[in-house]
Amino acid sequence: MNEPRTRIGIFDSGIGGFSILHRIIEKVPSVIIDYISDDAFSPYGEKTDTEIVNRSQVITEMLLQRGCYLIVVACNSATAAAIKPLREKYRDTPFVGVEPYINVLNHREHSSEIRKAAVITTELTGRSEKFKMLKQRTDPAGSILHVSMPGLASTVESILDTGLNESLMEELHKELEPLKVLDLSHLILGCTHYPLIADLIEKDLDVITVSSGPYVANRVFDLVSPSGGEFCSSFSYLSTSSMKWEQKTSEYLFSLLKHSAVKDGS
Repeated sequence: MNEPRTRIGIFDSGIGGFSILHRIIEKVPSVIIDYISDDAFSPYGEKTDTEIVNRSQVITEMLLQRGCYLIVVACNSATAAAIKPLREKYRDTPFVGVEPYINVLNHREHSSEIRKAAVITTELTGRSEKFKMLKQRTDPAGSILHVSMPGLASTVESILDTGLNESLMEELHKELEPLKVLDLSHLILGCTHYPLIADLIEKDLDVITVSSGPYVANRVFDLVSPSGGEFCSSFSYLSTSSMKWEQKTSEYLFSLLKHSAVKDGS
């Protein structure tokens, strides 16, 4: 068996980044993965840019101490606020961020299917200059609507933590209510939490969802340049609420993703 060539770190404010972790495990062999769930500072979407930058630097230091060569910022809010300062401060460390996949408009095989689309984000991501520039660059005609979702990421965390129940289903319906009147055919999931319940979103809104996970995994693959070997059967997991590293299996990850049925356009 080939030894892993490198160690990569992944972090998010919670387990929303598991949607990215899942894709990386599927795509990139011969790596060791450390995942930090920053529960003690969650949710990032309610923090200021300065707070997120400072916190992202703390988490980055933790991952660098673990020996991580590459770090994935598996959170749209943290990417929008902190990816540039992180790259400037840690010039020898490659960082991969996450952006809402608005560029789906420019993929010929999908664009003909899109009748009406919207992108949903956290409020912080939606306010960020990085998001506004991305939207202008990839959708200059303003064809894609944008809707901020104040509480959807927290609802996703609750669903994954306790399982779907009647109360959480009602909460989810309420969160998605503003989207129902838009008569969408496609919905771009602009937060890494959202793909974890993509099947529920699709059923509730009768839409096709699109996420950036596969494209993030492709970027990691390109940077790591694996030469083969086995895919990860486990990963190291740390919640900043407990500050204890645990070993989690890929089976554990996939069981948490039982609600996920992401239509990623790949």
